Amino acid sequence: MKETRFEEEINGFLFREYGDLGTPKYLVIGLPDVGLVGAIASVHLVRQLKLEDVIGVDSYSLLPPVVVVSNGEPKHPVRIYSNGSLAVIATDIPIPPASAPPLSAAIVQFARTRGIEAIISVTGVGNPLRFEMEKPGLYIISSDENASRIASQVRAEKLKEGILAGPYALILKESIRKRLSNIVVMADSFLDIPDPEAAAVALEAASAIIGVSVDTRSLLEEAERIKLRLKDLMKETKNVMARMGKGLEYRPPLMYT
Repeated sequence: MKETRFEEEINGFLFREYGDLGTPKYLVIGLPDVGLVGAIASVHLVRQLKLEDVIGVDSYSLLPPVVVVSNGEPKHPVRIYSNGSLAVIATDIPIPPASAPPLSAAIVQFARTRGIEAIISVTGVGNPLRFEMEKPGLYIISSDENASRIASQVRAEKLKEGILAGPYALILKESIRKRLSNIVVMADSFLDIPDPEAAAVALEAASAIIGVSVDTRSLLEEAERIKLRLKDLMKETKNVMARMGKGLEYRPPLMYT
């Protein structure tokens, strides 16, 4: 691992900085979740923009005892990438249910202290009719007026009714509590099949929000290979989602039934 420049502990998580974060305006979050939409999108964004791995996030008690090895170099299980103006959180592991609340609070607190204007959460929303869709639908949740303004340039349907569960729900609630703008970008997705097509739709919207150009053609061209390569991660994530109340997302709220 690279030499540490600075480290701080937030909510039991160690943020170990070994590169230059800069002063990013936006923080994009892509965690393993429904269809691995966020995970696929975040990795593709990092590769397309050639972002540098600058901060490792870890906890000996709250995350599995995992070290990721890439090109012979050991890395933290959760990493923050940056080019100075944009930061992206990516991880190779599903977030354990018990770790999701403190990690979500830690991420929001980190974003606030680093002067980030808005968090862009990228995820999928499981849709039983996904097999019949030529192109996944796109939805957006905005935490406040500033988030609505930032997201207004994207043509997407506002999610008017529904239930959001898991880490992204926690990040949204904590962002509202800490008065940090949060935009949740969601695409219709398979529930338990890696969905690079949905990731492409969500990433196109997210990239428009943050003002960068990202080519998503390779996600579509290599969709079958990506699905095969990520099937084990999807299986692990499915088990985690089952313990995190994700099934609640597939019914309307009581007040609207």
